Amino acid sequence: MNVAVTGGTGCLGQPLLKKLRQNNYNIKLLVEPTDRRLFLFDGIEIIKGTIDDSNALEYLLENVEVVFHLAGKVHEFSKNVDEKEFFKINTEDTKQLLEIAKIKKVRRVIFYSTVGVYGKDSDFHADEDTVCNPITPYGKSKYEAEKCILESSKNGGPEGIVLRFPVVYGPFDRGNVASLIKAVYKKQFMYFGDGKNSRSMISSVNTAEAAVLAANSDSSANQVFCVTDGIDYSMEYLINTICKILNTSWKPIHLPMFISKLIGCSGDVLEKITKRTMPVNSDRIRKLSKPMTLSCCKAKKILNYKAEETIEEGIKNEIDWIWSQPF
Repeated sequence: MNVAVTGGTGCLGQPLLKKLRQNNYNIKLLVEPTDRRLFLFDGIEIIKGTIDDSNALEYLLENVEVVFHLAGKVHEFSKNVDEKEFFKINTEDTKQLLEIAKIKKVRRVIFYSTVGVYGKDSDFHADEDTVCNPITPYGKSKYEAEKCILESSKNGGPEGIVLRFPVVYGPFDRGNVASLIKAVYKKQFMYFGDGKNSRSMISSVNTAEAAVLAANSDSSANQVFCVTDGIDYSMEYLINTICKILNTSWKPIHLPMFISKLIGCSGDVLEKITKRTMPVNSDRIRKLSKPMTLSCCKAKKILNYKAEETIEEGIKNEIDWIWSQPF
């Protein structure tokens, strides 16, 4: 099968490319002209260009059956974000890709999305039927892109499949899990509450497994799938896993919730005074102390999805990768 990939050079893209190569797909990869990591992509046809470059997209989608669309502007924690840029890259550029895919007669587009479309990040459980109410520019722009993907075939374009992922971990991760690993390594982490709150997560290897299954499933067209590792993890289990792989006997302390909330409020006050984001605030304490889970039942049933990599394997691979980078 001839396939194309956008956004294939990062945490989610690397395992996907590996999976596609293992299955002997003919791969075309859109790579930004400034990217110097081409040695990572032996045996893949490289198309130089950005996601808004219509000429590059035309080359990318020529004689392609399936597109894995990962490219986009990711979530930012800064308060000074350019909302227009999120919609330009995540929504408008996705529309352009779909238009060119229609002309090139691409059969299917697999779109990588996020739980951010729900508008909740804690004390929440969701599945594909849960109402979406995104509140951030990232979540809003991804949700608008989702709707374009799912409506595409009604206008003669390719079939669309949306994969919604929770927190992802694995090599090339530069987000929450990487920060958590470094905090545990430096003994700078503490529990807010008892640590029993559950979180849905997914290994980057498992995102690739789900994407390839979605590309080949006859019954997956024009649907949304929430995909996780298939089980949820307590914060305590996650931290114990990290400690075990780091080979440390150190264990973080548990702060009672009333003290945690006081610390969070103090962080909020300091943010207002200094106009800077504090390492601990009410928002961070809420996220680390409350559950946030996602049902994976539909993906298991329709896609026959099963996690390929365990959390122990994925965290070890991420730690090995972190140690190979400048710390």
